[in-house]
Amino acid sequence: MAEAGHSSYSASGFEAAMLCPGKPVMEKGKPNRSSIYAATGTVAHMLLEFALRDGVEPPAYLGRIFQVEGFDIEVDEGMVDAVETALGNIREMAGGAAIMPEQQVNYSRYLQVDRDEAWGTADAIVPRGDELQVHDYKNGSGVVVEADENPQMMLYGLGALEAVNDLLGPFKTVRLVIHQPNVKSAPSEWSCTVAELEHWALTKAGDAVDQRKAAAEVAKGGDDAEFQSWLVPGEKQCKFCRAKATCPALRAEVAKAVFTDATVATPEEFAAAQVHGKEELTSDGSDWLAASMAKADLIEDWVKAVRAEVEHRLLDGQEVPGYKVVEGKLGHRKWTDPAAVEAELKTMRLKEAEMYDFKLISPTTAEKLAKAKVIGPRQWPKLKTMYSQTKGKPHVAPATDSRPALVLTPAVDDFSDVSSVSDFA
Repeated sequence: MAEAGHSSYSASGFEAAMLCPGKPVMEKGKPNRSSIYAATGTVAHMLLEFALRDGVEPPAYLGRIFQVEGFDIEVDEGMVDAVETALGNIREMAGGAAIMPEQQVNYSRYLQVDRDEAWGTADAIVPRGDELQVHDYKNGSGVVVEADENPQMMLYGLGALEAVNDLLGPFKTVRLVIHQPNVKSAPSEWSCTVAELEHWALTKAGDAVDQRKAAAEVAKGGDDAEFQSWLVPGEKQCKFCRAKATCPALRAEVAKAVFTDATVATPEEFAAAQVHGKEELTSDGSDWLAASMAKADLIEDWVKAVRAEVEHRLLDGQEVPGYKVVEGKLGHRKWTDPAAVEAELKTMRLKEAEMYDFKLISPTTAEKLAKAKVIGPRQWPKLKTMYSQTKGKPHVAPATDSRPALVLTPAVDDFSDVSSVSDFA
């Protein structure tokens, strides 16, 4: 039986378990600690739901603070802009059809597991003619998520079919759409036939469920060596894994990438392992760089997970040999009673410019005023010519990234050739 309120075969974690069947066993019993990024995403999802369900648009919540998982999350202009972008795209794709927000869907029948083990929540479902749309909002900006054959979206699609096909169907195609406005304004989408989606459930998804069950049985048997064969480290499956700080397979993968000897078995051997030889470190070959870059994110995530786990244990009163908790840098100062401070400053006869920080509204706020017709239709075009917008900073991405590669000029081409010292005279 599933835990109360918990989906054993959650859509969001399904792809990771497909790639590493032993992951659910490793994560069992480990707390899913929230982060400020997850809490911010929760608030953004709330704004999306409020707009789709109640018709209250995101700007109405600008400046409001929501308490989520112990974090105070303020709705700022960036969040409002992102949610409004997603809203506009969802409404445009719906084309006037009814939008069903925050729908709990169940896909257990397709995975052939108990009903309370396989369910999730789709941000929006749109039945439009013989097409069933499923929309998912992602607030993150660090990892680009594509809709093409995305297991999370495919499970949502199956659950949506289960929920509305008899009532509003039959549908011929399922359109899966991921909105990630903090990465790109255009959503990622992928369509398939109902038959293709059901075939995936019976083959790839079904095989993944069988592998998870097999890994769990091996773990029960207590054969650690055999169980570790079900642990498969990789960027996607390790990214949000709750067990990565202590996972032996990931530790071995890091050793393989960093150290000469990847067979270290004890903490002392791991600490004493040596990095690759000088000839490899000094090599400038692109193949060596590519191989190292492929592991960089995985190693960085592992290091962060180790730091977080050590901090958690120390704060919980547990001992981690060689480490302790100390007080960090003092936080920012803020007035405990702004009204009392304001009254006190007025007795000092300060000028308004000395008491208050005045700030011109941003282009984003000005555009909102134009949409609200506070700024007239003839005035806004003039303002549009008075701001600039910086381009996104170039950064390295895998060759499989859907964004086009930038054409860059090698830095050496920007300089003149200096043939002799006399040229400087």
